[in-house]
Amino acid sequence: MDMRTNYDMTYVYDGTLEGLYTCVFRCYEDKYIPCAVVTQNTLTPCAPVFTDKVKAARVKRGVFNKMGTLAADMIYKAFLSDFEDKELAVIRFIVYGMKAGHAASGDLAHPDVARMYEIYRAVNREARMTAERLVFSLTGGLMVAIVEPSHNVLPLIVKHFTQRYPNDEIFIYDKVHKLGATWSHARVTFNRIEHFEPDPADEEEETYRRLWQIFYDAVEIKERHNPRLRDMNMPIRHRRKF
Repeated sequence: MDMRTNYDMTYVYDGTLEGLYTCVFRCYEDKYIPCAVVTQNTLTPCAPVFTDKVKAARVKRGVFNKMGTLAADMIYKAFLSDFEDKELAVIRFIVYGMKAGHAASGDLAHPDVARMYEIYRAVNREARMTAERLVFSLTGGLMVAIVEPSHNVLPLIVKHFTQRYPNDEIFIYDKVHKLGATWSHARVTFNRIEHFEPDPADEEEETYRRLWQIFYDAVEIKERHNPRLRDMNMPIRHRRKF
């Protein structure tokens, strides 16, 4: 079924992945794709889409069966992105994929697939960069890190650190998305936290910080000091201290 775009209609949903899958179901009911999908009412004509777990499960199952696991992964990571058009990108990708099948994920010549892949690649890149550059500090016996990612990648990277430090207690705070991930007693929990200020660093932690600064200053070649290149390789948001 070919769906036209209704430029006079906007869907309003609750901002959850299940809600977005429900929006896809609603598109098939309405037989059109809205011009926008937002999380709050706008001045343009809006249609509220209430999350329906049954409908969402049907769409999700259809994605796995007809489009495959790669497509499902692309959808999940696109949902975690901060791109303003992510909802429409997901909807258009699913509508096309339900017709094209498993081949849809690799059909980069199609504009809807190309946009999804662009978002998917950006989120993967941000997750990799955030994980590689994340630094923990020891405060009160707890390993704490603060990150400022461009996309909501905390759910994607936390598993790496729980496997790397299985016996430690870990807390990672995403300052941009106000989300905290806690690893304790072999369990990960996520919580919305509007503001977080860590406790002062332990004496041992302060010692290691001083030693690292001494090492950094000692190995630097002053004649090759290049702040611009450093900022390209290690953006400020990935090296901020707390």
